[in-house]
Amino acid sequence: MKRLVFLIFILHASFFTLHAQTISDVFTTMPDSIMPLLTANNRRDMADFLRNNMQAKVRNRLNDYVELTMMTKDYLRLELSAVSTMEMKLLQTKDTVAVVCLLRTVAAPCKDSQVEFYDTKWQRLQNIRFPRPTVQDFFCEIPDSVARDVAFAVRVLEDLCMIEIVPNPEDAVFELRLCPDELEQELKDIARPLLRNLRYRWNGRDFVAE
Repeated sequence: MKRLVFLIFILHASFFTLHAQTISDVFTTMPDSIMPLLTANNRRDMADFLRNNMQAKVRNRLNDYVELTMMTKDYLRLELSAVSTMEMKLLQTKDTVAVVCLLRTVAAPCKDSQVEFYDTKWQRLQNIRFPRPTVQDFFCEIPDSVARDVAFAVRVLEDLCMIEIVPNPEDAVFELRLCPDELEQELKDIARPLLRNLRYRWNGRDFVAE
């Protein structure tokens, strides 16, 4: 009886291992509504090219080039244009279902990212929220000598709040970077040395600060 239970367990585990979806699987089944400028054939071709160590560059529906620059089993990065990228990361949960984290980043020139979450069948998940820290959270300890200048810089940056979200391809850590480039040069010179990047880790259920 114990041997039978053990065998069933092994077969069950093997089933999920064999059928575990990779980022390539999810990418190639992405609906056109989420990425209307790339056809399903475009996506399949790029994935195949990169797996075969070829340049994964294709023309989209507007005849512009799009390039898949990196792909692992749970991460990929697309260069959509000179100023925009799309990244996808598969996040493991406490059960057997993975979450697709979709990041779109635009540089104009400050980089700003938008994040969305889906299941692997591309149904939008509304119950997962990515942390959105305040501008003040990005500042280290502020010397009294520049406190007034920094307070003004914070108010300016709060109106713009350009935050880049950078996933680590190798783990479930995301780094957040606040761009100060919209400040006047004098304020920028004061603020930049005081800024720090923030890191959040996906723990299988939500994001926690590191």
